[in-house]
Amino acid sequence: MDEERMIIEFERAPGQKVVVRRTQFRGKAYLDLRQLFEGNDGQWLPTKKGVSLPWELRTALIEALQREEA
Repeated sequence: MDEERMIIEFERAPGQKVVVRRTQFRGKAYLDLRQLFEGNDGQWLPTKKGVSLPWELRTALIEALQREEA
């Protein structure tokens, strides 16, 4: 069964947000960063703008971001 867990979400602009989720597809875990927009009915809908990385690469991504911060 495929599942997802929200890690964080933040507003990008009015009516737009970015969500970071841990997802699973075909038994493999992913870190998914996706842009969403608010539809006319108030529902948040995903766009094609985003990226999914294998979950095991999350540590390398975090380390790279921390190095850039220094």
